[in-house]
Amino acid sequence: MNPQTEQQIACHPSVRRWIFLRAFLIGLLVAAWWIMFAPDSLMESSLKITLGVVAGLVATGSYLFNLRKTLYSQGTGAPAAKD
Repeated sequence: MNPQTEQQIACHPSVRRWIFLRAFLIGLLVAAWWIMFAPDSLMESSLKITLGVVAGLVATGSYLFNLRKTLYSQGTGAPAAKD
């Protein structure tokens, strides 16, 4: 498969919908894990919830950023040096 075809597949609306759903679920999982399993002795309950939501948002953004970097790479060869 050439890179242009992979890019067209990644831009298809149904594929993007599944990618965003997967990113949302990963963020939800990370947030829930943080809220449920962070020790109560280290922080207050409201702070634990806030940090859990922030961790979920960071996980979602990180997943989408790294996936975008993978799908839309601009070539693998190094540029030639000009003399």
